[in-house]
Amino acid sequence: MMMFGFGWLMMLLVVGLPLILILLLIAVAAGWLQNRNQSMPTLQNQAYSYQPMARTKPDAIPAERYCAHCGAGLQSDWTHCPQCGAPIQLI
Repeated sequence: MMMFGFGWLMMLLVVGLPLILILLLIAVAAGWLQNRNQSMPTLQNQAYSYQPMARTKPDAIPAERYCAHCGAGLQSDWTHCPQCGAPIQLI
């Protein structure tokens, strides 16, 4: 009679415990996926708001002349273009 009870216990441990663990893993994965989908923002219902870029540099003095090679603005005392390195031709 003792062997009959031990057999059922072993069957529950060998078959039942892995089934319970698999079901638990499936439930946890389903809950994680559901939470993940709810936390991801969707662009369907969100209005686009324009935000201008902040200026990081103060307003520069407008250039009096420009590089003939790349078109970058030049100051009067420069001998080479800071953008492309071309020598400045004085006119």
